[in-house]
Amino acid sequence: MRKLLQHQKTRDLISIRRNKIDANPIQGFVLASSEKLVALQYVYDFNLDGFMILRTEDITEVKCSSTDKFQKSLLEKEGLLSRVPFGTNFDLQNWQSAISQLSLAYPLMILECESGNEKDFAIGQVVKTTKVGAWIRHFSGVSNWSEEPERLKYKDITSCQVDTNYINVYQRHFERDAS
Repeated sequence: MRKLLQHQKTRDLISIRRNKIDANPIQGFVLASSEKLVALQYVYDFNLDGFMILRTEDITEVKCSSTDKFQKSLLEKEGLLSRVPFGTNFDLQNWQSAISQLSLAYPLMILECESGNEKDFAIGQVVKTTKVGAWIRHFSGVSNWSEEPERLKYKDITSCQVDTNYINVYQRHFERDAS
């Protein structure tokens, strides 16, 4: 999507809509994009909230509204704009390359399958990637780990998140629990 590349170059804060998946827009800065995937610095309630990778085929609208422009200026005044890692390299050839790259740097990630009848949300550690899917050993909301990893097919994955506040709270919990 040419629009994504342009917003990446101009470092705009944008809103992305995925009408078939979610009624709410996703706000962020484009860090990288390919034909298949886009990497965002996710922004939520004026906080930089980790990285989000989305399928481009699900995107129905990309815009930089007057609200986005104003909120970018607020982020700059808060000193947060300088913390956006523009220039970070993401391997966005496909889900396998993106998930493999991120799992090396981040111990936990969220993988979501948000479209179709079988919606799935898995938070945990990616233990293996193959040509057709990622195997994730996930845990429940009360931090109980699954016995066996679950395979999520790339064709079903719509979103990948790392380094979010949600994930990081669990990560700190596991680190405290290990000591």
